[in-house]
Amino acid sequence: MSAHQAKHIYHLLHTAKNPVFISDERIDGDSLGASLALVDHLTSQGKHIPVYVAESVPKKYEFLPHITACTTDTSIFENEVDLVLAFDCSDENYIERLVSKIPHRPLVINIDHHASNSHYGDINYVVSHAPATAAVVYSLFHHNQIIPSKQAATCLLMGICFDTTVFRNSASDKDAFYIASKLIKLGARSQEVVRAVFSGRSIPTLRVWGVALERLQKHPVYEFVTTCITRKDMDEHGITDDEVDGLSNFLHFVSDAHTLFVLKETTCGGVKVSMRSEKHDVSLIAKTFGGGGHVKAAGFTIPQSTISYDTQGNWKVESHVQA
Repeated sequence: MSAHQAKHIYHLLHTAKNPVFISDERIDGDSLGASLALVDHLTSQGKHIPVYVAESVPKKYEFLPHITACTTDTSIFENEVDLVLAFDCSDENYIERLVSKIPHRPLVINIDHHASNSHYGDINYVVSHAPATAAVVYSLFHHNQIIPSKQAATCLLMGICFDTTVFRNSASDKDAFYIASKLIKLGARSQEVVRAVFSGRSIPTLRVWGVALERLQKHPVYEFVTTCITRKDMDEHGITDDEVDGLSNFLHFVSDAHTLFVLKETTCGGVKVSMRSEKHDVSLIAKTFGGGGHVKAAGFTIPQSTISYDTQGNWKVESHVQA
């Protein structure tokens, strides 16, 4: 994106009286890192901005600077908010549901790197070739001649390492390595960031992963692999949704399959589908079902549905939508 647009966004941030940041509905290291890096800089300028998150932040991210700025309290949208920044969120409907709570519609700035983003903002700072939304925010800093603090650098490195799986996937381009090297030079806490990406898995979590591994099925013709995790699996082992995150990235490196589907029942009564592929554009599938993502990593949620089994142990997704 142009330096002019980056400078315009920075000007709007400084002149806004009551801005609010929104992280993607699916909390991850990129959406948090990108938003908190800007929080860090603006805090140093005397602005205190809340970051709305749809659910409690997983413990592995609690080391991030300014994590206390995150809130699940929707009452922040009942105030006279005059500027909203959405981070790493390609879901236009999610942002619209939140913005509609604000008494007078504010200006919406959409900061993202997903190719499936519909450019729903009044201003769209969307760079689809960027390795992470944190890299887009880094460019915002760069075009405004801002040197990130150690705290902001840690946040930005979190975003880049999360979306590249610490430089193990196709998002690991020269920009990812270049920006990461700059952030580490600035003092980013790289070891803590890497630990957060590959955080230690508890024994109950590994047991649930084991159940998912036992359910792996490969389609004999189309050569894609599927597996699933149910609420019963998680409840029986006493683990939460965020504790099973990472399974898709782990299974992505299965050598004899080009596309992977991991289905997981959610606490909201739906089934979340995470997709990884080295051959197909899975973002097109995600977009068809109201989701989003990248060419090789995307996802969507099937609302009002569960995973059920037949007497032979085969599973399927059952819809509970009333006709």
